Amino acid sequence: MDLVRRLGVISDTEHQAVDDARARVLAMVEERSGPFADADAWTSWRWKPAWPASRLP
Repeated sequence: MDLVRRLGVISDTEHQAVDDARARVLAMVEERSGPFADADAWTSWRWKPAWPASRLP
């Protein structure tokens, strides 16, 4: 991420926001909280073929 910051692709503020979000997610994974609270539910989750494919704007 330092390279994209040095190239000016993202600002220092955006870089810090990503770092903060990463720290929050890692804490949730370790604590098994938030969307990671029920690991068994995620291991059985499957994509339904009838769902349309995701597309980025």
